[in-house]
Amino acid sequence: MKKILLILTLAFTFVIVNAQCTPDPQFTLAGIYPDSSTGMPDAIVGQPYNEIITIIVSTDTTVDVFGQSIPVTIQQIELTDVTNLPPSFSYDCLAPNCTFSGGTTTCAILSSASPTASEIGLYQIFMYTTATVDAGLFGIQTQNDTIDYYYINVTNTTSTVSQFNDFTFELKDVFPNPVNSNSKIQFISGNSTDIVFSVFNHLGEKIEERNIATTRGVNNIEISASNYANGMYLYSINNGVQIVSKRMIVAY
Repeated sequence: MKKILLILTLAFTFVIVNAQCTPDPQFTLAGIYPDSSTGMPDAIVGQPYNEIITIIVSTDTTVDVFGQSIPVTIQQIELTDVTNLPPSFSYDCLAPNCTFSGGTTTCAILSSASPTASEIGLYQIFMYTTATVDAGLFGIQTQNDTIDYYYINVTNTTSTVSQFNDFTFELKDVFPNPVNSNSKIQFISGNSTDIVFSVFNHLGEKIEERNIATTRGVNNIEISASNYANGMYLYSINNGVQIVSKRMIVAY
């Protein structure tokens, strides 16, 4: 059976223990809100993070079973696991056991009392769900899905919320900056591909180049500036279609 209601299964990831929340009444169509095009807001170091997720589960849908498109009744969609949250973050669901019945409207919360500087960076969230439907003559069917297109950005400054989809190619600031030894650069790729990472000095001379095989989602590049002179540098990533660049300062 093909994947069932990915737009609904996403919802189950974002909550705190003994979640207390109220679904946003402005939403009436089946789905989860914020949706994938909006994404999760950034988490700011030292500031409490609480994101309410509204979940509206449809009563039925149409799926492919053995090559046939048939109507099915949604019995429930269950969140079975969530991985790769920042260490200080926790989740839980308003619905018991994170099991959402068909035809219900509910909510969840993703929360951290105070994100720390050690958590700065991007975290691609992996959500594992099981949908159970009544397929009539085909009986009760289940489908396991993994949702991987959301991430949380923990930062020490307010930044623009980004969309993560198949076309995303986004470069983040080096941390720490100024660089005085080893630093980390993160970027997001909407698909697995090969990229070229380059560093240029203030004269435009290329002083470092690496070919990197990336994975879909958040990727890390570790750099050592021990051989760099103090000054301003430009670093970039190139996937053959787009080149994205940012500046960094090396200061010892």
